[in-house]
Amino acid sequence: MKIYLIRHGQTDWNLAKRVQGRTDNPLNETGIRQAEQLKEELQSYSLDICYASPLKRALQTAEIIVNNRVPIILDEDLEERDFGNLEGEVLESWDKEVFDRRINSNRYGMEPIKDVLARSKKVLERIKNENPPDSNIMIVAHGILLKTMHFNIIGYDDDTDFSTFHFENGTVSEYDV
Repeated sequence: MKIYLIRHGQTDWNLAKRVQGRTDNPLNETGIRQAEQLKEELQSYSLDICYASPLKRALQTAEIIVNNRVPIILDEDLEERDFGNLEGEVLESWDKEVFDRRINSNRYGMEPIKDVLARSKKVLERIKNENPPDSNIMIVAHGILLKTMHFNIIGYDDDTDFSTFHFENGTVSEYDV
């Protein structure tokens, strides 16, 4: 099975370095252009189905890319990590504690990273069970959620530094699972 992980295009909050989490912001003009570029880039790819977060920025990105080629399945488990009281805040840098699975912080009322890892693992398992092994699957979601999917696919341990891997807005990464 081939899985394409795609982070939604840019929003105004991405540009302002505001923590979005579950806040339901739409794409800005740059984000729309990024999605259009992905549509062109992925035009020749064979796709069977697309799973997307129901949050506007991910759904808009998926709709632009897919352009009615394949069905889009909305999955609430693909929503971004809930950042609690940090949502809307401007952060120039992230505290490593936010991503350290040993600490598993829920400071600020945010969803602990172990919960996000478990949620994304559940989605991956469900997708593998729902689709034939030779499927080409697109997943359009959010930076932290996709980061946890990446580590669920490639593996991780107690020494893995989750802050070292990042999905940029409007990018795709390909995995064989």
